[in-house]
Amino acid sequence: MASANRRTTLAVISSVTLLATLVHGANPSNGVLHLQVNRHGCKEPGEGVYSVLAASARDKAVAYFADMGFVVQKQDVVRKVEVFCTRESARKALTAEFHASEADIPATFSGTVQNATLFVVSKEIYKENFTQLYGAESWKDEEYEKLMTHEMIHSAHAIVAKQLFGTEDGMGPQWLFEGMAIEASGQLPTNDAELAKITTDDFDGFLQKAEKGSLAAPVYVQYAKFYRYVRQFVSSKWIVENAGRPDVIDRIRQAVRGSTLSPKTGDRMGHPRFWLV
Repeated sequence: MASANRRTTLAVISSVTLLATLVHGANPSNGVLHLQVNRHGCKEPGEGVYSVLAASARDKAVAYFADMGFVVQKQDVVRKVEVFCTRESARKALTAEFHASEADIPATFSGTVQNATLFVVSKEIYKENFTQLYGAESWKDEEYEKLMTHEMIHSAHAIVAKQLFGTEDGMGPQWLFEGMAIEASGQLPTNDAELAKITTDDFDGFLQKAEKGSLAAPVYVQYAKFYRYVRQFVSSKWIVENAGRPDVIDRIRQAVRGSTLSPKTGDRMGHPRFWLV
């Protein structure tokens, strides 16, 4: 559900989905801003369901960064949602939006945000993508909500990165911002026993492959695992505030090796640690 120059463009989010959750009213006075929803190639009505789900996901993304002290306006994250009920309608819209060829659209495209518009496939198509990559036994209805939340996290993160570093490149390397979106949306859980087995050599090997683009598929499983590994040593706030630094990887390595950063108190600049549960 992003690359260094266009963090949220055509991200193959093969690990996320969205179940209906209630949003507290649609009255602007309650802080809930209307979302325009357009559906393409869909046979049954359903704009209201997608609007509720998207609003809930947007609220979660805004709250995630607010908990770290960053102010992001809902309307800047997403104002419009384009839902595609056929792969053909998605390819047609995406090629026009991104001035790309159909060959550039990943076969398992699921979602992305561009200019405050969420482009997302229907729940049915996402389930097909998800089960193809992770197996039918891993699918749960809430995966679709997680897809939307993942994409909203990317959009909000891009806004914060611009605030801190003046550019979306301030989101850091792909594995880092994808890992953040995966953790924040609750996708691809990693158990403690698996994390405990990771060594610093494993982490260095992952970093080398990630930099070369040679990670084995499905890469999002590895993004999830090693991001959560890093989160044992630094907070999400620390990652957001350091992701755009040219030496961010070196600083993360230092944190993992315990040379400068404390896993108990946060980073050496004195920022408090924000634990996620």
